[in-house]
Amino acid sequence: MAASDPSRRPLLTAGEPSRSPLRRKVVASLLWQGSASLAGQAISWLVTLIVIRLLSPSDYGLMAMAGLSISFLMLVGDLGVGAVIVQAPALERPQLHALFAVALLAYLLGAIVAFASAPVAAVFFAEPRLISIVRALSLSFVFAGLYAVPQALVLRTLEFDRKGKIDVLATLVSSGVALSLALGGWGAWSLVGAALAIHAFKAAAYQIVRPCLFMRIPSFAVLRGMVNFGGLVTVDRILWFGYTNLDIAIAGRALGGALVGVYSVALSLACIPLDSVMSIVTQVSFSAFSRTQDDRESLRRGMLQALESVSLLAFPTFLGMAAVAPEALAIFVGPKWAAAVIPFQILCLALPFRAIGLLFAPALFGTGRPRLAVENNAITLAVVAVALIVGVQWGVVGLCAGWLVGYVPAFFVTTYRALATLEIPVGRAVPAMGIPLVATLAMGLGVVGARILVAEALPPAAALASLSLFGAGIYGALMAAFRPQALRSLWTLGQGK
Repeated sequence: MAASDPSRRPLLTAGEPSRSPLRRKVVASLLWQGSASLAGQAISWLVTLIVIRLLSPSDYGLMAMAGLSISFLMLVGDLGVGAVIVQAPALERPQLHALFAVALLAYLLGAIVAFASAPVAAVFFAEPRLISIVRALSLSFVFAGLYAVPQALVLRTLEFDRKGKIDVLATLVSSGVALSLALGGWGAWSLVGAALAIHAFKAAAYQIVRPCLFMRIPSFAVLRGMVNFGGLVTVDRILWFGYTNLDIAIAGRALGGALVGVYSVALSLACIPLDSVMSIVTQVSFSAFSRTQDDRESLRRGMLQALESVSLLAFPTFLGMAAVAPEALAIFVGPKWAAAVIPFQILCLALPFRAIGLLFAPALFGTGRPRLAVENNAITLAVVAVALIVGVQWGVVGLCAGWLVGYVPAFFVTTYRALATLEIPVGRAVPAMGIPLVATLAMGLGVVGARILVAEALPPAAALASLSLFGAGIYGALMAAFRPQALRSLWTLGQGK
């Protein structure tokens, strides 16, 4: 029998990795990426708090406005290639060659569009300084095109130990650049340099780990069948970008640079747990659901455990941050940012629902049901857009209230639709999310009462520590009394079992 063409053999199959049970691999991935990110983010948060004190609100406003067009083009830059690589049951080498070429060319086109459209952004926001900033940031597309496919291959095989190391080192390099430039008086360019540094480092590191610089011109015909999935991924990303960044566009037009800076800092600080933790959870869960897309029972069990675990952590984290915001922001960012306290508190009320909502798209895409994820994001965009446009009439606080009033009702509608499609009983999902929410509300009332009775007489640092410990005690006691199995499950997960 003649030997088959090696180039047509599956390069990566859905069964990989096969040396250990998938559950153990997923838990190990979460722990690896989580612990590595925790180490890097601890330093990153410290540097961020220092840089916030060195820069002005207008510096952050400039970067927020410049980042709007860059972030959009970056989000759709690979045309869904990364998600196709992670989700595909099998990949052949010619397909991988073609996917790399598509991603690289798409990102290079994004760089050209970003560079050429910089004056448009400057006119839209009535801020001429945006031209040079946007054009400098367009270089990040070149770097992203070099690491998009290698990073997707690492995600596909659940090699989160490697990804964790690269991401942490990239964060450290970026933080060092930001701090050095801020100390040197570079203002908004400190943030630009940090953004470029993180992409440049990832490009070099991922090409070392998974070299993908294929030089020969591939045949794009091998991608037939993947185009539809990649297209839906791109549409989903556009809709997601719309409802998560529409606030900056609206604020930039209605409020001006300084107030956009206040809102941007409040949002960035409130989103630290969301960006740091949920990015890990969604990446690992998408890879895991893609590898078990034909096992519906495993999917249901995994989703219910994920819903309960995220609810168990997200509600007390974000609502606790809201409760201690006056003390925390006074200590960490100083009196210059006092105007960000109330916006920060309002945003924290909406963010636990965003954290839970992020779990459904990986499950729907991983199991080959991307259309519902696209529809859900379209619903969310429509509702949130109306709420933000109305809310901005009352300034930064109204804009934040628009998030709360718009996103939470949309969350309940889209969650119900996702649960029905994934065949997860609502009667099992509601207690998993509802009991942590009720316990958190009780915790919040306790913290507010403690502040009135005791904490106002204490120094800010002592008040912050005492209120945090008191709130954690209330929440832990209530969960131990009414949902002890959830705590045991989370403890088992943390031990890697």
